[in-house]
Amino acid sequence: TMGSAKTPITERFMWIFNTFFHQALAVVTVFIFWTIFYNQKLNSQFSWHLILSTLAYVPLMGEAIVLFASDNVWSGNIDRAKKCWIHGIILIISAVLVTVGISLMIDLSSGSHFQSIHGWTGLVSWIFVLLSQFLGLVAAHSRVFSSLLRPVYLKFSHNLFGTLGYIFGIVSLCYGLDTRAFTNNTSHESRVAVICLLAVTTTWSILAALRSGYDQLKTIFF
Repeated sequence: TMGSAKTPITERFMWIFNTFFHQALAVVTVFIFWTIFYNQKLNSQFSWHLILSTLAYVPLMGEAIVLFASDNVWSGNIDRAKKCWIHGIILIISAVLVTVGISLMIDLSSGSHFQSIHGWTGLVSWIFVLLSQFLGLVAAHSRVFSSLLRPVYLKFSHNLFGTLGYIFGIVSLCYGLDTRAFTNNTSHESRVAVICLLAVTTTWSILAALRSGYDQLKTIFF
């Protein structure tokens, strides 16, 4: 157990860092939501674009990706089959939220879309997220396609596009913090602090995915 005296010191540090990760996700989410709810009209499409996108990328995707990590404090005792179900359900919800959030902004804006760095990175993220969803469903039934394609190819592709979708989404979110909705209502220092927290949480959350991807590549090539 986590309280065992025989637990290696490195594992204890990993649990501490993992706990900090969850707290950092909460801090970022509260900061963004507080800024929105305090300064924006909640009956506007723009506000719901911000709310849905933040909810999808920060707490939901962050937690869905990190739950496979062996040092994750809340999912450590859940068996892998249940983890896969939880992972899939959270990511499907996230994909729906991102899709609705982007659709609201397209409907609201006239003229050209996805011209800014915030816009096109969000679009790329959305495409990768949907592709990852499809590949995840196929990978979950990889035995059906095993005569055509080795399961590890599907799992690696799902891992790759899911990770890229998450990273591009967080990058888009960071550029979103530089828009007037935030620059007019928050300090430069607070936005820099949130971006730093996002960099830390994103890096931490994808570590397990990167390790898994490395193992999958070894299986593919060696």
